[in-house]
Amino acid sequence: MDQQTKVKILDPKTANQIAAGEVVERPLSVVKELVENAIDSGAGRIDVKIPGSGIHKIQVSDNGCGMIPEDMLQAVKRHATSKIRTLEDLDMLSTLGFRGEALPAIAAVSRMTITSRVPGNISAYTLKIEGGQAEIPQEIGAPDGTTVVVEDLFYNTPARKKFLKSDTWEMGLIHELMEKMAISHPEIAFSLTQGSKITLKTNGSNQLAQVVLSLYGKDLLSNMIKVEWLQDLIINGLVSLPDLNRSTRQHYDFFINGRWVKSKELAAIVDEAYHTLLPHKRYPLVMLFLQIHPSQIDVNVHPTKMEVKFKDIKTVKGTLLSAISAALRKKEVAAPRLGNLGGGGQNRPVNTPGSDAYHIEEKSARNSAANSSLTIKEPLIGDLLQSLYQNSTSPAYDVRHDQNAVLSPDAGLIGSDAEIALDEKTAKDEQIRFSSLQVLGQLGGSYIAVYNEEGLYLIDQHAAHERILYEKLKKRVLAENVKSHMLAMPLTLNLTQREKLCLVDMILDLHKLGFIVEEFGNNTVLLRGVPDWVQNSAADDLLLSLIEDMLETGQTNPYLREEELFMNACKKAVKANMRLQESDIINLLAELDHCQNPLTCPHGRPLIIKITLSEIRRRFLRGGI
Repeated sequence: MDQQTKVKILDPKTANQIAAGEVVERPLSVVKELVENAIDSGAGRIDVKIPGSGIHKIQVSDNGCGMIPEDMLQAVKRHATSKIRTLEDLDMLSTLGFRGEALPAIAAVSRMTITSRVPGNISAYTLKIEGGQAEIPQEIGAPDGTTVVVEDLFYNTPARKKFLKSDTWEMGLIHELMEKMAISHPEIAFSLTQGSKITLKTNGSNQLAQVVLSLYGKDLLSNMIKVEWLQDLIINGLVSLPDLNRSTRQHYDFFINGRWVKSKELAAIVDEAYHTLLPHKRYPLVMLFLQIHPSQIDVNVHPTKMEVKFKDIKTVKGTLLSAISAALRKKEVAAPRLGNLGGGGQNRPVNTPGSDAYHIEEKSARNSAANSSLTIKEPLIGDLLQSLYQNSTSPAYDVRHDQNAVLSPDAGLIGSDAEIALDEKTAKDEQIRFSSLQVLGQLGGSYIAVYNEEGLYLIDQHAAHERILYEKLKKRVLAENVKSHMLAMPLTLNLTQREKLCLVDMILDLHKLGFIVEEFGNNTVLLRGVPDWVQNSAADDLLLSLIEDMLETGQTNPYLREEELFMNACKKAVKANMRLQESDIINLLAELDHCQNPLTCPHGRPLIIKITLSEIRRRFLRGGI
């Protein structure tokens, strides 16, 4: 019995549109491919003009080598390229484009016009392509080089438009790309025009510092140091001093043989180079250029050519670590510079828990608290516990991480299950009522001792207060009950163009969170009001963190990172070695009853330990033992 075949060959139009989807995801993809082609053409000037978000029209012009009419017709066919001839050529690639996919992929989902003139020729020619179908090139007058105009992107694939974000978001991506292109090729003069405004312009002086200055300003440039390494691999570029850091790896820029790439392997190497130099979850700014023999890397692992694969990552790691470490060890950057101490919040490390700055701050608080008056006498319970455990051979107590049970010593740390007297039903069915506990006093000014008929409890006062403040703060933020307070002196923030566009996108949501921001010209903004729960000194850091989070995650609405809430709760919580009045302890216990997760601090550390009555009996060799 004959069966009907199921496998069919796609028609060329459908196949081309599917292939285009691998290369052209959004307006950013169009600009990237066209600018890379312009760079490969030997251009010394590249101009990008975009009215609106780039959906309706994108124009990229260069003064490169140009194309004759025959090459223009070939260039819009799939797999047509002047870069490679044989498979072996893939191991020696030195150009940005090579697969011959860019122009036909873009042409398949847009209306495209190419105008080009080879220097020395009398005339230019223009070619129109719609939906992948090319017309006959027409003679026209035009300057040397090539201009590609892409209009009505995705007009024949409307489903793809649904995945695009706001105009400012799409424009922000394009601006970031142009920044990277300008950095990777300082010898080329770039410009980006949105509407009637030039938002990016470099002079092509071949000076990296000049490009960075024009893109990001002198404040950022003054906090960068030069990297130069000529052994094994050629590495150069700029890395930031430790006191200039951000909350994400958004500013890790790697350029391999002139190509801007993303690499988790290189990012991990930079993290290692700055290990112990930066607080936890703070990252430097890096612009690093690596010259590697083309045969040692594979740039064809992803359709957009944004990722690379190294054949010998160990050599790259050792060399890059040496290059960065050598730059950071220079005498002039061995200590923080006076100009960066105490000011410029966006360049200052955040005192997050676990960082050196945090421990210094906490130690200072403890020292000042030690001189405060003693309002509760140190109870005899302290001596009792000390004698109870000082001669014990059992390991120290730990805490279960079960959020739904009364805390008790961890069975695995104390001994066998038979040795532990735990009321499992109570642990599962009942939640501890802190307000019902009887206060005994403090231990060492840091721990609260309380009890009930089931046993003895030790509470870390700092961790407990952190939990209370964190949950209150989180409820206020989620309920949008945050109020603003105006700063006596507004804080100035210098942003990249993409950061500023992102800020415009989220300005209303930021206002709900308590931030009052206004434009101050170019890429500078003024922070005039901050949420009432934020310390003034940390407000600009928090705002930058929110912007960077949005850039990294792509979320259209800003959100407060858990770490930021943790940090503010931690700063305002009572410290260790701080004496509390009995009324303060009673209030603290009552507040814990209202917490959703009252058994750990916001960082996950235990805040209470229970020592059951049966365990105490066992220690005193009572209870039938």
